[in-house]
Amino acid sequence: MSLEIGKKASIDYKVEKKDLASNLNISVDDNFPDVFATARMIALMECSAAKLMMPLLKDDEQSVGVNVNITHMAATLENDVAISTATFVGMEGKLYKFEIEVVDGGGVCGRGTHTRAIISTSRLLEGANKRVQNNSK
Repeated sequence: MSLEIGKKASIDYKVEKKDLASNLNISVDDNFPDVFATARMIALMECSAAKLMMPLLKDDEQSVGVNVNITHMAATLENDVAISTATFVGMEGKLYKFEIEVVDGGGVCGRGTHTRAIISTSRLLEGANKRVQNNSK
């Protein structure tokens, strides 16, 4: 099975308090605003691309993000609905490439490109565990 170029998937997401940049403060000096955090917007974008890939996955497979090139163009308030739409634009070797746009109540608030790969879940976890074990020696 393969994806058809131009195929789209969207996710409508109501921005909640947990999604606000003000909740991403790491140190006491951070003072982020009460708007949709860029990291959460990117997560929404990744999920819309991953949604397109679900029919391609076999048992013990997942799609993972390998590249994100995003511009966060406008602030989105809590309780607004952000709609992320991913469009499949083609393959680059074994990588799946997407153009993604997020629209909220005020219009386009984010746009960019995203690349995903299909991986074996068990192999991914084995590799991650080996990295940690080798680094701790």
